[in-house]
Amino acid sequence: MTRARRFVVLNDAPLGDGADEDLLKITQVARSLADLIVASRNTAPFTLAIDAAWGMGKSSLLHRLDVTLAAEAGISTVWFNAWTSGRASALEGLIKSVLLRFDRNVIRRALRSMSKRAHLLGALRGLGLVAASFFGLGRVVDEMWQRMSLDAQARNQIKGVLRDAFGAWLAKGGEAGGRLLVVFVDDLDRCAGERVVEVCEAIKLYLDVPGIVFVLACDQSALWRAVQISSGVGDPAAAVEYLEKIVQISYRIPAPSSDQALQLVDGYLYRSGTSGLFDKPLKDLIIERSGRNPRRIKRLINSFVLEYHLNRTWDAIGLENLVKVIMLQHFYPAFYRLLSNPRHLGLIPEFLAYRDFRKEVKEGGAVTTSGWAALFGSKGLRPPQGRSDELHDLERQLPAEFPALVDDRDFVALLESFGPATESVMEQLQRRPLAVTQVPEDLAITADGGLVAVQQVAGLRESFPLAANRRSARVRLPVGEPIRPALRDLRVLWVDDQPPNNRDLAGYLVECGVRVDIARGWTEARDALVRNRPDALLSDFRRGTDDNAGIDDLASFRREGYDGPVLFFSGKVPSLRLQSWIQELRAEGPTNDENEVVRWLEQLVASRED
Repeated sequence: MTRARRFVVLNDAPLGDGADEDLLKITQVARSLADLIVASRNTAPFTLAIDAAWGMGKSSLLHRLDVTLAAEAGISTVWFNAWTSGRASALEGLIKSVLLRFDRNVIRRALRSMSKRAHLLGALRGLGLVAASFFGLGRVVDEMWQRMSLDAQARNQIKGVLRDAFGAWLAKGGEAGGRLLVVFVDDLDRCAGERVVEVCEAIKLYLDVPGIVFVLACDQSALWRAVQISSGVGDPAAAVEYLEKIVQISYRIPAPSSDQALQLVDGYLYRSGTSGLFDKPLKDLIIERSGRNPRRIKRLINSFVLEYHLNRTWDAIGLENLVKVIMLQHFYPAFYRLLSNPRHLGLIPEFLAYRDFRKEVKEGGAVTTSGWAALFGSKGLRPPQGRSDELHDLERQLPAEFPALVDDRDFVALLESFGPATESVMEQLQRRPLAVTQVPEDLAITADGGLVAVQQVAGLRESFPLAANRRSARVRLPVGEPIRPALRDLRVLWVDDQPPNNRDLAGYLVECGVRVDIARGWTEARDALVRNRPDALLSDFRRGTDDNAGIDDLASFRREGYDGPVLFFSGKVPSLRLQSWIQELRAEGPTNDENEVVRWLEQLVASRED
């Protein structure tokens, strides 16, 4: 009997919280940021944002920064998780977290100062007795907040109370350079918009006092949208200005370089015990298709580990083949669903045969009729006679995913790599599909329980709200807005390196009948322009750390012959120079108004009909 292999699941603990190996190489970054904070302690208060997308290591950097600052004289730290801090007001929770960092004597001095304020004397009568009692500090702080919350005017004076508390705390510091309190706020971009605004208000209106520095872990684009939706700041420029008043300095975590990403993957594979199952091409595929996102890489490896522990029959088929199936499930989910569906027998050979026939037709050579008789016969078609229109007839009978994936070299190489095991893999999946599902990737659940489905475009997966659940989406189109039949059959290419940011509007467009093709950058967009010939192009400006990538890409597309309409969908406030570039490239925008995008597309349809 073959002894089972031992593979282990990777946890999602941030660096410094049970994950001691610095695979992301952030220790030096944390050291540099700590030096900046310490050197600037006399200019506090200020706020530093650690900016990155989901899963890119924000919490790890915060933990490493906390460890680094702990070694500095006079530096104290406080943690506040905006997402998991409970149902209480974020304003209340954050202020209490700060007050609880002080000792009883500091609170007592603050209460004496408060009692001298004429208005607060009545509202806080008896608090001195509470502070002098044997109750813990937490009880004192709770009592303080309860008394203040009963009176609006008292709440308005809380900043003075906190300034007094900080003054007393700073006065007790005898260390060189003075005291400093660093407050780490994690997972702010996961919160609802109202909670984001509460935290911003706490920082700016109540805790903007000497001796305090805030470090926010957030995706600033998510904060910008939350502020625009929930604070009543409808104008994009005003929303940007609002956040600029909160955040004085921002560090954007860059995506790992090719070498760093490979080192990261190697580290995860070693820790999970799966190193011997991933060759260089598979590692490269993981790196590129995951967007070099550490959390997504972990999820893929964990999917393999769990599936193997649930189904040991893969030992006989080959664990390297299970790895490839997991890759199909994560990166090509629509094709994987076909592969595991009993109605689609022989899918891999059929796809490869289609690929070969298509290549033969495209190259203009003589088509070997006998070689394709089985492929055409299985679809109820007569054997080909060498005409190019026969390829079109064949593609109409094949799954829609075939034409979209046939030019994806990584995908084709993945299918070819199954080799002699192809039949065994297909039989296994027909008999017992993978038990591990990808609900967060392939099917998402909205806040009120609605579902969003997946559209497969050129090998990429994106989630769009289903029509039955459109009211649960966060599209800012008017409630009850009818579906636009005029947009049906329109094809739009949307270029953005963060497609989830646009899923609400993209979902609405899909419901209207628009075919939305997704591209994350120049290479995918160029291929889609050639292959799909879209009617219009939507684009962002920024890709990673390049603020003008969208402009540069469009200039390249224009030089290569794309002459179609373009709209920049972005909240970036255009400078005069940027606006000049937009005009030179015969583009429009920018706009961040979904209604304006829909109206723009309707105008394109109307002008085309005229």
